[in-house]
Amino acid sequence: MLADRPLFTKEFNEITEFTPTKDSAYIYGTSGEPRSAFADELAARADSVRFYKVTAEDKYYFSSDIAGGDQISLRNKSSISAFLQSVSEPVVYIDITGLGHATWAALMRCAVEQGRTVRVVYLEPSSYLKTLEPKLGDIFDLSLRIQGIDQLPMFPTFGDFEEEKSCFVPLLGFEGTRFAHMFENVQPEDRKTFPIIGVPGFRQEYPFSAYLGNANPLQRSESFVRVRFAKSNCPFSLFYRLEELASEFDDHVMKLGLVGTKPHALGALLFAMQNESRSEIIYDHVLRKPGRTSGTDKCLVYAVSEFMGL
Repeated sequence: MLADRPLFTKEFNEITEFTPTKDSAYIYGTSGEPRSAFADELAARADSVRFYKVTAEDKYYFSSDIAGGDQISLRNKSSISAFLQSVSEPVVYIDITGLGHATWAALMRCAVEQGRTVRVVYLEPSSYLKTLEPKLGDIFDLSLRIQGIDQLPMFPTFGDFEEEKSCFVPLLGFEGTRFAHMFENVQPEDRKTFPIIGVPGFRQEYPFSAYLGNANPLQRSESFVRVRFAKSNCPFSLFYRLEELASEFDDHVMKLGLVGTKPHALGALLFAMQNESRSEIIYDHVLRKPGRTSGTDKCLVYAVSEFMGL
């Protein structure tokens, strides 16, 4: 039962209630979403915390305000490890709100593997930008384009398994085009697609929006009858749901499609780290639209190292 399992999450209803622990490090970046500027505000009231800003990034590298902004390759583990070694504080917060998946996923994994105390921070948005002409599968105006299915750094793909012994598990958001694109690329076996929708959602109506946004691919893939649920802002709820599914198909590889919330993506990556031989991360490296969200809601802090038993 999920209710009997620890979730390792601290929720702050007001962002001013959260302050990192003394003498810790805080890694963050800002984007076209105003909520990502939270770290800049936090720095003004957390003078015992060292802040490290990611100043530029794409799916191959990132730059930071350490060492003059040199590029750090996301495909080179030693390069990322060296960056983290320059972050001397033993407790490391990684704020994923304004960072791209490629950057924060690689940093999180390498920090965990270094034995650091890792805590992940995420700020929920108050609302998403709605499209001017809403229609089935296109409710919110969130992305500029899909850049293509490609490996997520530090989470390699592999092909030495029988395709008929794999399950496709897309973690759904509002964008049915992303789910459809990923489904066409993966070409999963019949009846082995298990979408996961965030229930409860950030807001009460969001699960219905997820169904509406993904109605066409859910219908075409006939996967609407196999939908599973996990709390949208909780990586650990998602992790446990994946564990349950993996136990049902104990000789199958789990192909995890990251098209939903960042907390769900975090849960999938934690699952992949603990189940490397039977997990594959699938990501479309979507280019997100500036101003896609407005406002801030809850601030969530995930005790990743404690969850991983470190």
